[in-house]
Amino acid sequence: MAVVWLADKIRKGASIAQGGPLRYFRFHDEENSMIEYAGYKVGEPDSIETPAMLIFEEQVTHNLRLQCELAGGGQHLMVHFKTHKSAAIASKQLEAGIAGFKCATLKEMEVALEAGGKEVLLAYPLVQARKAERFCALAAGHAQAQVSAVASKLLHLEVLEQAAAAKGQRVRVMLDLDVGMHRTGLAPGDEALARYRQLAAMPHLEPAGLHAYDGHDHHTDPATREGQALEHLEEIRGFKGRLEAEGLSVPRVVAGGSFSFPYYARTGEVLGSPGTCVYWDAGYARLMPELPFRWAVLVLCQVVDSHPQLGTITTDLGYKAICGDPPLERRARLVGREDAVLQLQNEEHGVFRLEGELPAVGTYLLAVPGHVCPTTILYPGSYVIDAAGEVGDYYPHQARDRQ
Repeated sequence: MAVVWLADKIRKGASIAQGGPLRYFRFHDEENSMIEYAGYKVGEPDSIETPAMLIFEEQVTHNLRLQCELAGGGQHLMVHFKTHKSAAIASKQLEAGIAGFKCATLKEMEVALEAGGKEVLLAYPLVQARKAERFCALAAGHAQAQVSAVASKLLHLEVLEQAAAAKGQRVRVMLDLDVGMHRTGLAPGDEALARYRQLAAMPHLEPAGLHAYDGHDHHTDPATREGQALEHLEEIRGFKGRLEAEGLSVPRVVAGGSFSFPYYARTGEVLGSPGTCVYWDAGYARLMPELPFRWAVLVLCQVVDSHPQLGTITTDLGYKAICGDPPLERRARLVGREDAVLQLQNEEHGVFRLEGELPAVGTYLLAVPGHVCPTTILYPGSYVIDAAGEVGDYYPHQARDRQ
């Protein structure tokens, strides 16, 4: 397979095939210059510097299609931008009919708008005047889009009101509801009602509706998962009714996450808000094994040392290469070696204990992130594996900047 440079630095060299036994590439071994397992095939891994994030294009397409089907159509979704932080993936989501994007940072919001997002929500409370000013500037610069912020404290409203007044504009604001996670927001009730009244009374703020995130609900049983989401939905509906009874406008409700988005979205009343589903990961697959999403992102890594007497290998899969937030043993799953358990992780090293024969030093491995969203931010971009089995593109993570 020829090696081709992309943008002077990015090389081609990977392919996909379905099924087949696991085969590892051993360094400089021409007869085994391929990783192949369960639908994944990576040819010439020596042409890609490890560790590297790989996106399998067919799997992304499958996940997008399934996501929209579960929601009853992409028009019922406002998806998290944080999972991929990529304008290219955002374009695919828009092509699939997805309504808009929920962002955690101003940089994500900027990239989402530049990618063509028509509805963008900054679902993170603004308390710094500088950020509020930047938010207002982005909203003014993309007048064709519906751009909203969230707020729950009076300070949030005052910061946004002051920034909008200075620019002589009105900005859209959603009330952030706390439905049990106790991270941000107000519980639906009298205080939240009073806050929405304050929002509606501010001359430079426009009530944009309600936002609720149920990220604390990680039920593995589908029936329990659905029941909890429907309880939240009824609470939100009741509160929305109280607002509307006072003549207050509630034009939009955004709710849920990857666990619950279908239950909200399929009502047609609420935009469901998944994130991880576009890429999937080992963590969500463990908790929701009944959902047929596929791993669309794998990390290519390599064995750099081994200790056969201990039954361990050392890889370049440190916590600068893959997520560091799940418990140690759940941060990475090696494709084809489900017996491997991560024992030690430092900045640049990941030590796994395995049963039986150890992969030789120099062997290339594929790892499924335990949590893909914080893995994405570790890389400036991803190599894209196309249906022909080539690294056909490279997607920069334009929204990687925390600001």
